[in-house]
Amino acid sequence: MALSTRSLGFDLKGDPRIDFSFLLGEVARLLRIAFDREMEAIGLTRSQWHVLVYVLRLDSPTQTALAEALDIARPSVGALIDQLENSGYVSRERDAADRRVWRIVPTRLARQRAEDFAKSAERVAARAFASVEADDLAESASVLSAIRDALKSQETAP
Repeated sequence: MALSTRSLGFDLKGDPRIDFSFLLGEVARLLRIAFDREMEAIGLTRSQWHVLVYVLRLDSPTQTALAEALDIARPSVGALIDQLENSGYVSRERDAADRRVWRIVPTRLARQRAEDFAKSAERVAARAFASVEADDLAESASVLSAIRDALKSQETAP
């Protein structure tokens, strides 16, 4: 027998904010699955690919900067960097200004394969957004940015 939320004194059906939240979660999950398939074909996990994209975008970040950008723990980022280093995609280099700091630098292999990574991402995006108009996508991005900003401001509120 299914439990009705109405019997609990509230009803979640029909609240567009809740419906949107569940839909957003489902879409994010399906996008992760699609990216996993593409990344597996090129020999990377989604997590490795995600870190590598940030290394390429952030211009030799520190492990701490990567952890902050990815919103994951520094030791977790360290393990992913180790994996990418062992695969030949990144290297650790001392910072020229502060010898205590290590920069995560993409290797030549990473730069050479960057186009393959981009093509894989493009295939996922092409399938996922095939029926979405550019204006609708821009409006959706604006809505999601507003939601993100509201949630971030709550994080920092006393």
